[in-house]
Amino acid sequence: MPFTFSKVSAVIRAVRLSRQREVAAARMAALEESNNLLQSQARQLEHQTREARELAHELALTNEELRSAMSEARKAWQAADAANRTKAEFLAVMSHELRTPLNSIGGYVDLLEMELRGPLTDSQKSDLQRIKRGQQHLLRLISDILNFTRLEATEVKYEIIDVPVRALLADLDAVVSSLATAKELDYDCDTPPSGVFTRIDPDKLRQIMINLLSNAVKFTPAGGRIRVSCSVQETTVSISVEDNGPGIPADKLEAVFEPFVQLNRGLTRTTEGTGLGLAISRGLARGMGAEVTLRSQVGKGSVFTLVLPLVRSRATPAGGVRALQSS
Repeated sequence: MPFTFSKVSAVIRAVRLSRQREVAAARMAALEESNNLLQSQARQLEHQTREARELAHELALTNEELRSAMSEARKAWQAADAANRTKAEFLAVMSHELRTPLNSIGGYVDLLEMELRGPLTDSQKSDLQRIKRGQQHLLRLISDILNFTRLEATEVKYEIIDVPVRALLADLDAVVSSLATAKELDYDCDTPPSGVFTRIDPDKLRQIMINLLSNAVKFTPAGGRIRVSCSVQETTVSISVEDNGPGIPADKLEAVFEPFVQLNRGLTRTTEGTGLGLAISRGLARGMGAEVTLRSQVGKGSVFTLVLPLVRSRATPAGGVRALQSS
């Protein structure tokens, strides 16, 4: 058959049509694939939307429960705070009611000891001494309980002034020396330089130191040793009370600062006190920006340290500080 131009054109048209059909088929396949992908993504999006709605609903319920729990907690806190204040008020009233007759007992004991009612025998004097010791012990217990209750209720008032550390320790020396002598303890106090001042409530500071020192006397066996020392750092002044008593196990060092705690059950039965002294001391110290720390080793004794803020304007000269630290 003779090859003509029309036949060539027909072949070219056929090839073009074939290619166009292939391209169209490929596009249709791509469009179907894209459509299927979009439908799958739409289903996933719808599923995620349902999950999001369910989650939002659950979150709304949780928020409502949380608001309800917070409301209940607030009511419980308010009730506890009211109960705590009622307890503090009750103890304050009871403290006054108990102190009045106890002070009367102490006054009558003093009158009898002065023999204004007539001469006393030695046995009667001894009995009066026992009555007086019991009366003073009850007054201390009442004061401890009342002070601890006030600490819990944050009703303690502080009168912060500059206090000379040397004068404070000198004031305590006479009190502690007599207690140590009565128990045959060796008592030593390193006197700090006169220029060391701390900014604190002097009455609360004295109460803390008496608690620490009386504890040392109480738990150190006869013939033991108690030493008070002082050191000055850059911003603090530390007063340490060291004894060579039975010591405290490492896992009980924090427990001694809990209220009503005396570590040895035997000591709880035989040693006077409520177990509130150290709890009160740490609470008072922290309320004034100070701290009470403890180092101890069983069988070797304990060191209670009261860390106080140093008054920079009245700090000792460099030589004085070095002398104090080396003592």
